[in-house]
Amino acid sequence: MFNRLTTFVFGIFVGAVGIMVSENYYVVRSKETVHLVPKIASKLEFPYRDIRQYSVADWQNNQSLALAIIKSKKQDLMLETGLNNMQQHFDSMLRSLSGS
Repeated sequence: MFNRLTTFVFGIFVGAVGIMVSENYYVVRSKETVHLVPKIASKLEFPYRDIRQYSVADWQNNQSLALAIIKSKKQDLMLETGLNNMQQHFDSMLRSLSGS
């Protein structure tokens, strides 16, 4: 009986922590690591964002994430993805030009 009660209480605790994190933080996956970025306004939404392949359009569609990253002084995350995508775009253009 004690084991079931302990498991139940532990499950409630894990669920409460999960709700708190998803309301107040974004879990952002960048090229090197995972960052915990505080949200501007608390709202319950899926907190995980993988920004490794984000384009300018993705940043425009996720303005609350962009503002949260800027407010937390982690703008290098946005620059890193933008520069990486531009480099990939230019590389593909060069490959298509050299292949013709």
